[in-house]
Amino acid sequence: MNIAIVDDERIELETTEIFLRVYIKKFWTDYESQIHIETFRCAGDFLTFFSPKIYRLVILGKNMRHIVKFICAHDVKILLLTSEGDL
Repeated sequence: MNIAIVDDERIELETTEIFLRVYIKKFWTDYESQIHIETFRCAGDFLTFFSPKIYRLVILGKNMRHIVKFICAHDVKILLLTSEGDL
């Protein structure tokens, strides 16, 4: 499974990646070698590489809402990170 994390905030991008890797190691140890995480700091870079056949899950930072509709047009799961004030 390939997972993309797209966030223009470096700290949030790194925090999300670390959290996800720890979660996978703790709860999905048997599948850890089959899960690949790629990070992108720019929506444009991500869209250059995006293919619904490559990514099964896309995690988007709060400033990446503008690409949600594009990704939703494909059979890809999206997780949108927001803070409480953004709701």
